[in-house]
Amino acid sequence: MDAKGILMLTLAGFAVLPLPARADMTIKSDDGSVEITVPNGWRQTKAALPNIQIQATNGRATVFVRTVAKADYRDLQSFAAVTASRFMKRFVDAEPKTEDVQVNGKAAIRVSAEGTQENGVRRGAILTFIDAGGWFVEVLGIANASAFGAEKQEIADMAGRVKVLAAAGAAPPAQTAPPAPSAPPGRQPPSARPPR
Repeated sequence: MDAKGILMLTLAGFAVLPLPARADMTIKSDDGSVEITVPNGWRQTKAALPNIQIQATNGRATVFVRTVAKADYRDLQSFAAVTASRFMKRFVDAEPKTEDVQVNGKAAIRVSAEGTQENGVRRGAILTFIDAGGWFVEVLGIANASAFGAEKQEIADMAGRVKVLAAAGAAPPAQTAPPAPSAPPGRQPPSARPPR
């Protein structure tokens, strides 16, 4: 066999071997309270707002995840209604569709809509609100209208990839009482102003 034949055989061997598949990636929030496992091709991006715990994109769609203490809302329905209403105000012509769903065996509400934002950009969005024990989880997926049809199912499925961790919203460690003063009461240094 000549060099050309060996080269052709080698190239044919590489063509037959499958490329290794990249695995899903788990992204954990900075505070360690929530995580999401995103499919191949998705990556974490910097959160647009401070209350967003996780933000990820695949270049065509973006997903935002946040958790809220249950004590802040009456129930899941009020959380979903208030949050969806605030979000839908960005659209001038959206007609949201609301449905009760189950996400990983937990009660959830899904709101989906397509519409034009005030800046003229048409977008589609799916908001999923999940009752996760002591927390409500909001998973928002959004994409430009041109990509929304292709991304819609993957965006909706992202809610099932979110996991609230045991450390979610754990209260900061209790502060212990300051040590008893060693100097007479009249000679104490000024106390520090409490944080705001």
